[in-house]
Amino acid sequence: MILDILFTALLTIAGLTLGRWITVALGERLASTEDRLAIDLPLGLGAIALISVGLGQIGALRTEVSVIGVGVLAAIGSIRMIPHVGRPRIRELVDSLGGDPLWNALLGAGLLGSFLTALLPVTDGDALCYHLQVPKLFLASGSLSFDPDLHETVYPLVVEMLYAHALAWRGPVACRLVEWLLGVVFAAGAASLARPWLGGRAWRASTIAVLVPAVSNGMGAPLNDVALAAYCTSALAAALRWEGEPSPRRATLAGMLMGLAIGVKFPALVFVGLLGLVGLRRSLEPKRFRDLATAGLVAFVVGGAWYVRSYVHTGNPVHPFFRSFFGGAGLDEVLDPIKRPLDPTPLNLLGALWPMTLDPARFDSFSHQFGPIFLATLPLLLVFRAPKGLWALTGFGYAFLTICLTQRQSMRFVLAALGPFSVAAAWVVSSWWDRRDRSTVIAKAIVVVLLSFQAALALARPRAGLDLFLGRESSSSFLSRREPTYRVGLWVDENLPEDARLIGQDHRGFYFPRPYTMELAHRRRTGLGAAGESAEAIVAALRDRGFTHLILCPPVPETAVEFDPTLSRRLETWTREHPPVFRADLSDADGVVRRYAIHELSASTGTASSDSRRVR
Repeated sequence: MILDILFTALLTIAGLTLGRWITVALGERLASTEDRLAIDLPLGLGAIALISVGLGQIGALRTEVSVIGVGVLAAIGSIRMIPHVGRPRIRELVDSLGGDPLWNALLGAGLLGSFLTALLPVTDGDALCYHLQVPKLFLASGSLSFDPDLHETVYPLVVEMLYAHALAWRGPVACRLVEWLLGVVFAAGAASLARPWLGGRAWRASTIAVLVPAVSNGMGAPLNDVALAAYCTSALAAALRWEGEPSPRRATLAGMLMGLAIGVKFPALVFVGLLGLVGLRRSLEPKRFRDLATAGLVAFVVGGAWYVRSYVHTGNPVHPFFRSFFGGAGLDEVLDPIKRPLDPTPLNLLGALWPMTLDPARFDSFSHQFGPIFLATLPLLLVFRAPKGLWALTGFGYAFLTICLTQRQSMRFVLAALGPFSVAAAWVVSSWWDRRDRSTVIAKAIVVVLLSFQAALALARPRAGLDLFLGRESSSSFLSRREPTYRVGLWVDENLPEDARLIGQDHRGFYFPRPYTMELAHRRRTGLGAAGESAEAIVAALRDRGFTHLILCPPVPETAVEFDPTLSRRLETWTREHPPVFRADLSDADGVVRRYAIHELSASTGTASSDSRRVR
């Protein structure tokens, strides 16, 4: 754990150093703590990610290169920072927090809970399938290779390139801490947005943002949803700086952060597109039109490479989405109606915050809820006569939310809306916070209870790792009882040859120490079995394509989780005649039991016991 924290500190210093060089070169002097965290840090981290892309393109994405590069930047930054560390800097940080002990305590609780969660060994399904698996493959090959059976290898991958450095230095826990760090960037971005309306109370917006359950949960997971919110919020903060004092340099800075945002995840295209539309409203002024064009060009140069790369490999710049519109490869399943539980009519979209607050499991999961604070405060903008600029900011966030919900309706994908929402909620609360009448006291108590409950959720989330924190359990033991693919991976490492190549039903491949392909992705791409081939023909085809072992893992019952049983059923006759070399019923952190079995694809018919080679 200590070494993971040390790596994160070094990456933070490296990011601040590189980001500072860029902003100074652009003539920007960021005086406040929140601006340095909201602009310098994501800019520097993004630059490190893009440098890594360049290294990957020439086959030089190596552990030693990462250690030297990040290490040198961190050393330079440390030398420059040492003279400035001390009481004045601490006093500046305390002053920037606005002297709000209660609010600061709540913010600290949210940051602490998510930080402890980030120290736990990784068991997040999406991370093991995609966010960590992709940089693991890039590091193994030294290049940004495209795997057609892992379509995420041509997604926008700014955050995953940072994870590549974390994996090179340490491992998956360091990747969790990178996402936590980007959550801090999001908090600072919310404060930066709030400063024009809240002044010294701007960090109240950060408190509200961090305590959103979806955010505090996401800060402890090595995904990219909080990172998306961080980069979009930073881009918006930079765009507002340009709006307040237009100049080509500020337009360039905003364009850089916009480009990095669209390099994190597809929803940023909507966010940046809206920023462009807002900028067009005053584009008749030649100077502003020039600046807007500059920002757009810079954004394309910084972020467009991901979409060009996707087009080169698949014929579709946003693979696997919208293939009917863009052509090329893609998957209709990614926008299946089941991904839109709310009928996307105009009325439903305008009122979407209501069901998303009261029935969050309908959209994603209970852990990714927004909480009630926005539903309780945003309507009060009318009552308290919010300034026109605050209405515009809130409307911007709501426009982003509703446009995104016309497509895939996941609450994780729209966290960028919570930056503007948190500013509005903080303004509403602050407009009456210091009053002392009876109704205000009741309202204040309600807000404190709501935020305290959300802080308690954040603090309770890492409870599963209590024995780990106390030194009574090792990381390996933690993973063995909570992550079945880790236990299967141990067996694979001990028993299968180095040249083994696996294909299987589990989508989580990170802990498998041999090349692994998810059979569903392979089947969707190749159509294997769609023509009614026999079990023997399917096995022969897999064998001919270089696979040596098959992993089956149907859950008990099959309906316990989302699962495609097609391959298991198609191969029933073959698996009965070919006993597995490994078999074990393993459960995950959610208590779902899966029946794992590994079959040799080259095995001849036999009746040998499969229990003799169980996982330990």
